[in-house]
Amino acid sequence: MRRKAVYCNRLLASQLKRKLELLPGASEESAQELRPDSMSYQRLIKYLPEPIFVHDCESILFTNQAGLRILGITEAELLANPRVENYMHPDERETVMARLREVLDTDEPNEFSEAKLVGFYGEIIDVEVSSTRIRHYPGKGTVVQSVFRDIRDRKKEEEALIQSEKLSVVGQMAAGIAHEIRNPLTSLIGFSKFLKTKINSYHEYFDIMLVELDRINSIVQEFMALAKPQANQFRRHDLVKTIQSVLTLLETQAVINNVQLVASYDAESAVLLCEENQLKQVFVNVVKNAIEAMPKGGTTRIKLDSSDPDTISVAITDQGIGIPEELLPFLGGPFFTTKESGTGLGLMVCYRIIEGHRGKIDLSSYPGIGTTVVISLPKNG
Repeated sequence: MRRKAVYCNRLLASQLKRKLELLPGASEESAQELRPDSMSYQRLIKYLPEPIFVHDCESILFTNQAGLRILGITEAELLANPRVENYMHPDERETVMARLREVLDTDEPNEFSEAKLVGFYGEIIDVEVSSTRIRHYPGKGTVVQSVFRDIRDRKKEEEALIQSEKLSVVGQMAAGIAHEIRNPLTSLIGFSKFLKTKINSYHEYFDIMLVELDRINSIVQEFMALAKPQANQFRRHDLVKTIQSVLTLLETQAVINNVQLVASYDAESAVLLCEENQLKQVFVNVVKNAIEAMPKGGTTRIKLDSSDPDTISVAITDQGIGIPEELLPFLGGPFFTTKESGTGLGLMVCYRIIEGHRGKIDLSSYPGIGTTVVISLPKNG
């Protein structure tokens, strides 16, 4: 399909050149007959499936329906804001303008390359773009025609593949590390407890040792969770009851931290095929993170929404300290955490479990306002 699109774009450009440019050896009068007016040209490209923009490197002269859609804009809004630079990503303006200057020096379209557009309401749009020069455009002379491809879906698929490969590699590494640590760790815990019963002094030191050994053991458990195959025994479970049991489990911790857990469900039950213990692990981890993100207390809201015909979503929102936007892409990676005593493995386990259930996790956060984690699972029960 992409090769066909490239061929069609080049064919369109060549057809326009033949119609818009003065043919060698032809008289000016005969050439004028070959040149269509701007309305003819606009009708030619108006309903083509790919976004096409005609501009003079400073202002957009015309775009087709696909171009309006990709920017999220109307014709009237475009007429009011025609400046090309308004729709370029600030980090790429110099590079894009240099490419456009090169286009004006040749009749050949440049190769498709990745770029970023900025939509009318500020949305960043990943695209591929190829441009070509058109001479004798009605009323303007030489202009540039740029053809775009929307590659946002492709980018998401590539990111999902990278994340999947990352989880697989960490899982394999985790299996080896956990195996090597677990046996000596068990011995250390056992002998520390034994010595504490035999020695009448230094109990405070033994307590510190046991606390730290328990922490190491919890990290090993997270490694083991990464290494184990996920979602291999699905059964029908009610997600409402699963969430209620998790909130009951965490109620004491919430009270201690002056946090109120408020749950709402848009249905009495939400049955789906899943591995319940794994989903409990996900909800425990996320709700616990929400509680710990509010050192001064607050409210954590858990909202189940089953109105979508294909998906059940659970949104967990806290009123915590939030996470800076530049750190959000790193969440879910191994050993990346915003908590002083965290390992980053807990959230990575959550991603792995939800991926095994063919679902997804979306996370948004605003410093000083709070964080929302949305867990979406397919309706398959």
